[in-house]
Amino acid sequence: VGGSVIDTVAKAKAGSNMIIGTSNPGTFHRSDGGVGRNVAEVLGRLGSNPLFYTAIGNDTAGKEMISRLQSECGVVINSNSLKVAEHIDTAQYFALLDHNSELVGGIADMDALTEIPIPSVEELTGVEYLVLDANAPIDSVIQITKNAVEASSIVCFEPTSVPKARQLCQSDDFLSTLSYTFPNADEAVAMAEAANSGEGISLDGTIKDEFAVVKAAATILLSRMRSDASVVITLGKAGVLLSTRRDNTSPEFNHFPADVMPQIHSSNGPGDTFCGAFVHSLSSRKGSVHDAVRFAMKAAVLSLNYEER
Repeated sequence: VGGSVIDTVAKAKAGSNMIIGTSNPGTFHRSDGGVGRNVAEVLGRLGSNPLFYTAIGNDTAGKEMISRLQSECGVVINSNSLKVAEHIDTAQYFALLDHNSELVGGIADMDALTEIPIPSVEELTGVEYLVLDANAPIDSVIQITKNAVEASSIVCFEPTSVPKARQLCQSDDFLSTLSYTFPNADEAVAMAEAANSGEGISLDGTIKDEFAVVKAAATILLSRMRSDASVVITLGKAGVLLSTRRDNTSPEFNHFPADVMPQIHSSNGPGDTFCGAFVHSLSSRKGSVHDAVRFAMKAAVLSLNYEER
């Protein structure tokens, strides 16, 4: 369940300084995006046949994006899972970059995402894993996760951004439904602070290593999640920290160093790739949660080698 977004990047021509207030020579690149859409694509391409709940506007661009997901990626979308909103454009993000690829500014039109449909308990019955992003309205996200727990589905959360993750994690009703979440370091800290009533993360001296802050954040989150839960924190070049708790025991931490990084053609979406590949590995029962982390890390590295559509 999550957002479908058309991403457009405009970049000033290399070697030319951008002049504000007038036209500048450059290039445009358009791609299919949105965290939920990205995760659905990964799951589909890996053969999981995911059913995707999302919303688009009643326009050609949105309908073509959905058609590509179905025909090229093996994603299942039906009349219950897709809301085509009248009088609203499909969600779009436009970024303006200077000749050094630094962000000059951006515009996000995300009104269509307020229309993301809520799968009912009946629709979720028999669904083993529910994966969702934070793009739907907060009340909708919380209701979706409650429905999933009632249907005995395992809830997996991709935080999407620091502000959205922080807002959702102020709700114990939301956190208590989660079995897996996949934040980066900044998102993990923001989520933990929100769960901790806005208080900063204090270190009691029992965790003394380079990952002390994120381990403390994971500990806070695990104390509010399901009794068997994992916080999987992506750390960029430092790899992945897996934090797990089973039956209300103390958290167990495992660090997975990153392999040598390839030449990066695109840094957009490796976190979404990681999430999708991790869930695919678990749902395919191809090994332990540790195996799922290793598989997801390999998939995320591969995604760095490819340009967006």
